[in-house]
Formats: sequence, structure tokens, C-alpha cells
Amino acid sequence: MKTLIPKSEARRIVVQRRSELTQIDIAGKTQLIIQRLSALDEFIYAKTIHCYIASRPGEVDTRRLINYMEGWGKVIVVPKLNKRTKTFNRFNFMGWEYLVRNSEGYLEPHVGIDEDLSDIDLVIVPALAISVHGQRVGYGGGYYDKLLKKTFAPKIALAYELQIFDYIETDIHDARVDKIVTERRIITTREYAKPLST
Repeated sequence: MKTLIPKSEARRIVVQRRSELTQIDIAGKTQLIIQRLSALDEFIYAKTIHCYIASRPGEVDTRRLINYMEGWGKVIVVPKLNKRTKTFNRFNFMGWEYLVRNSEGYLEPHVGIDEDLSDIDLVIVPALAISVHGQRVGYGGGYYDKLLKKTFAPKIALAYELQIFDYIETDIHDARVDKIVTERRIITTREYAKPLST
């Protein structure tokens, strides 16, 4: 029997696990994740990639990924939180000097342009906890669920193995991802599309 874990419990477990990672752990795991991601067709053929900026403790270091994608000549779009609408606007990444720390201490653009995602070929998605079925748990704001529903582009989450669960509780508003890239494997979530045993 598979265990269905509540979102709050998944968050608590992963926050604790990530707090035990050293900077060396994060750097090593991030490098392996970037290597696996860069071998995927979705990444290779994507011209414009929407990518979050890692700001939370223990996250996969997407700052390193963004620098790597610049070397590939990718157009990189980063999010700017619109607190009024509780959605993300977009900003084409032009260098770290164009980013500032917001009131929560996270890096983001000075301004966001709009919410148009029509040119996005791939979305790199953050996850605090995630299931092999693509059920994603963030920090509870729902911002990425809204964003993911606005595009048909492939959605790939970056996570460590310690963030992966069999099943996580979901609701109707939760958007799933297509693939998960960890330091050990690539998970195609539709391959796990089976009902929970009771």
C-alpha cells in the first residue's frame, strides 16, 4: 500500500532534510542535475526558457543553471512576483546586475513586463516536495500553479532525491509537472499515472 502524505508533512520533512545539506552537497547535486537536464530534448531544442531563481535555503542552485544556459545562447525568462494580483510577471534575464533583493530577501527583477508566456519553450519549476506523479508542493502561495496553467510548454521540476515522495495530497488547483530531474535520475511523471491503492 502506498502512503498519501499531507502537504504540510511533506513540507516539514523536506525543509528538515534540506537544512542538513552542506554547500558542497548542494554544489555537487546541482551539477549532476544540470548535466541530466542538459541532455533532455526539451532543454536542447528550447530557445526560450522560463526559470526560477533559487533563493530558499538548500534549493537546487538555478543561479548556476542560468549562467550555464547563457553559455548555450538560450533566452532566459525569470519571474517577478506581482503581489497585487498574486501572479508572476516576466523579465528577460540580462545579467545579475539587473536583479535586486525584494522585501523577503529573494532575488528578482526590478520590474516585470507582462504575463505573456506564448514564446516559452520550457518551464523550469521549483518544488519544495514532489511526487513521482508530478504532484508538486511549494510554499503555499499557489503562484506557480497559476503560471503553469498559462502555458503548454513542457514543465520540468528540479529536485534532490530527498524531496521525492510516492504520493502527495493534491487539490483541483494544483498543476503537475511533466518531468522531474534529480541528481540520480529523470522521472517521467506520466509513467507513474496509476491510481492510489486503498
